[in-house]
Amino acid sequence: MLNHNFDVDIQLPSSKQKVKINKDYIEVNQVQIPCDDVQAIKYGVSLIGPAKNPTKKTYNIDILGKNNKTLNINFESSKVQELLEEDHTYYYIMSGLWQYVKKSLISQYIDSLNNQESFNIGTATINNQGVSMSYKTWFFGKTKTETTPWSDVKYYLNKGILHIESLSNRKKKVLLSLHNDWNAVVLNTLMHYLWQDNRKLKLAKGEKI
Repeated sequence: MLNHNFDVDIQLPSSKQKVKINKDYIEVNQVQIPCDDVQAIKYGVSLIGPAKNPTKKTYNIDILGKNNKTLNINFESSKVQELLEEDHTYYYIMSGLWQYVKKSLISQYIDSLNNQESFNIGTATINNQGVSMSYKTWFFGKTKTETTPWSDVKYYLNKGILHIESLSNRKKKVLLSLHNDWNAVVLNTLMHYLWQDNRKLKLAKGEKI
């Protein structure tokens, strides 16, 4: 059985960027970030123009390395239909990013959870017990922050926004933008992983996943 090659090597027509992605580095116009140095990613596709009649799509991928070094990959289409050539280009780039970068970031977060360490993504603080959320109390409208246990957490995506909420208290929630918040896209995949095979409940018991 042949191994699939996830390497990316392409010049983007609309932005003229030359993009390379392989197991060693990500390169945009000869500026590189080693894959091992990647701290965070964010990406998304936006429709541009009137809401009822958009005129084009824009595709953005951002990579954050050590010492706040960043790379931006961007291009656009002149149409808005599904499965444009640009959509295939986006998935081609994303497959390389998933294989060489995103999988590693997810593994790092899983290691943190298994070691009962907390980490922050946007305004969310996550640990093996659940998600820390801020909310306003009835008492003088003060803001309180506390951990919502995994058994009381739900999540869903809506229009590029990751919603993480308490099942028992609608005031407790965290909103993260897949386009704008570093590693929100990684957290979305991680949440999906935790919801499978009762992994989130195993974490809460102190078990490794």
